Amino acid sequence: MLNRTVLIASAAAAALALAACSPPNENPSSDTAAPSTTSETAQAQSQAVTFTDGVVREKGEDSDMTAIFGTLTNDSDEDVEVTGFSTSLDAPMNQIHETVDGTMRERTSPLVIPAGESVTLAPGGDHFMVMGHEPMLMAGDVVDLTIQLASGNEVTVKDVPVRTMGAGHENYGEGAESTEMTGHQH
Repeated sequence: MLNRTVLIASAAAAALALAACSPPNENPSSDTAAPSTTSETAQAQSQAVTFTDGVVREKGEDSDMTAIFGTLTNDSDEDVEVTGFSTSLDAPMNQIHETVDGTMRERTSPLVIPAGESVTLAPGGDHFMVMGHEPMLMAGDVVDLTIQLASGNEVTVKDVPVRTMGAGHENYGEGAESTEMTGHQH
């Protein structure tokens, strides 16, 4: 009888300990809990977005702009919209650019990363454009990147390397050289 009482008391103590460690309104026996609020869903989306193979184009003092390239991957089951970005360069203007009829321009809508897919930011295609940055940016430097999502969350990428890269035959419209970013006007 004493052993049975000790066994029941031990089981009750274990149940209380488990209940105390469980967040309120959560089933402790559930193996996976789906996000229950919009905020949790947005946080899950931002954690599912990664930026790989990132590179920043080197620039001299003769240019006040550079571009950031790489691959954005969305491992979530919902489309994710990229609405903007910022960098440790503290440039006065950051824009997401696209190619329309062979000409680079600022996107007029968010960049969408489809669910379970990737979007490549590349010379001559979609890319992040940093403008108004006067100091030189040399190969071997690194830049921190913060990508803003429509959910209000951000994806932070540390130490994106600066590399010497040839032009991607970008065309920025009238008055700009077709293969260099110098002279680019907005």
